[in-house]
Amino acid sequence: MSLRDAVAGLGSDDRGVSETVGFVLVFALITSTIAVTFTVGLGGLEDAQLAERDNNVERAFDVLQDNLDDVSRDGVPSRATEIQLGGGELVLEQESTFRLNHTATPGTIVETGSLTYRGAGGTRIVYENGAVFRMRGDNGVMLNEPDLLLGDTVVYSLYGLGGPAQSESGDRTVLVIGQLGAREAALDDRAATDNVTLAINSSQATVWERYYSELAAEHDHVSVSTAGGPDLTVTFDADHYERFVVHRTETRIDFSD
Repeated sequence: MSLRDAVAGLGSDDRGVSETVGFVLVFALITSTIAVTFTVGLGGLEDAQLAERDNNVERAFDVLQDNLDDVSRDGVPSRATEIQLGGGELVLEQESTFRLNHTATPGTIVETGSLTYRGAGGTRIVYENGAVFRMRGDNGVMLNEPDLLLGDTVVYSLYGLGGPAQSESGDRTVLVIGQLGAREAALDDRAATDNVTLAINSSQATVWERYYSELAAEHDHVSVSTAGGPDLTVTFDADHYERFVVHRTETRIDFSD
């Protein structure tokens, strides 16, 4: 064999090795890309599905608020709202309390109750005292504000939820039925000689505080305190309003298929 043939043979072997190594590297890169895309894409798809489920529940709670406002404002005997659970849990709770004090009332007006949906990652969607919240732990946002009119005349709506409703979970759709239990003007202070205080104990206390603090910044007859026993105390100063009206509604909550 000549020297020229030997050199040519060595070059051919190097090209063969290079092609083999290149094929292996490209194949490994493609395989890794497919694996990463599948893993990340599947996780992202699942997160998107859970987020969309919670968004659907938010929209259902928006309808629920409107329906319960019909019961409170117009005295409608009952309203029903469909909520698709999508693997979450819906429960009627009695942990939150709203205590309204005024000398013109025969005693403290107390209302309790909240409707809570527990979704993905610790997310809670809550209807409480006329407002709708999206919570995670103690933090959250108020999606829909409560029924409150502030001006020379203050009109405050106090909502209570009660009834035999138990927790419901799974993938099915639950019908939430709100039936009018009691509806009255619990207070109509035309003389406006005494302050009105509202003491709140709630799992949504941080968001309630933010809501009333923003009102207090705009209206100097409203003040907010977190000192003392309740999570939050809101005071309406009698010197700055001409009339204070409190509408009180008790609603019975039932769950049905």
